[in-house]
Amino acid sequence: MTGQTHIVAGVAAAAVVATITHHSLTPALIVCGGIGGLAPDLDHPEALLTRHVPGISWVVRMGQAAGWWRHRGLWHSLLFWMGTLILVPVLGRLMLHGLWAVGVGLGHPESVTWLRHLWGSGSDWGWGAGYLSHMLIDTWNTTGVQWFWPVRLWVHSPVPNILVGTWPETLIRWGIQGALILWRPELGILVVASSWGIYQSIHWI
Repeated sequence: MTGQTHIVAGVAAAAVVATITHHSLTPALIVCGGIGGLAPDLDHPEALLTRHVPGISWVVRMGQAAGWWRHRGLWHSLLFWMGTLILVPVLGRLMLHGLWAVGVGLGHPESVTWLRHLWGSGSDWGWGAGYLSHMLIDTWNTTGVQWFWPVRLWVHSPVPNILVGTWPETLIRWGIQGALILWRPELGILVVASSWGIYQSIHWI
């Protein structure tokens, strides 16, 4: 599926998980849901996130040329998903400590504290839900996903059988947003607006 669809699915998944578990709909949860929804496609050199993060496309091409991974293989597996659930919070803490050090160096540690409070909690929940939504959505694609990598088993749902970038995919994307608006209007509007914002922000990189 396209990056736009994966952002919508990722943000929607994060928002639904937060609502069901009574977690606050923080910027951390929403943004990480959208980014997590894109992350599995970092195994493809022409994917949305790969093209807009400097240097990543080159690394991906090298990895594919070396045979380290292929599209919808390792990066689309439950094993890799579980690995990111451990790695991403660690990276988040390292970034926070780095920002704190910068704030102290500039003499304004309170600014970092304010930003941390504004960002909120739930980044791990958002990331996990978004990442998993990507794998589920791609299961509806014509080629499927290697959920159980390294087992060479491609999981594919025959219905719907969707080609990337076609009108059925657009229908799925709008269907997700429409269903949320019907279920909880304020949640649906949040998902629509946040997804658009994340998509546009990536294009500005």
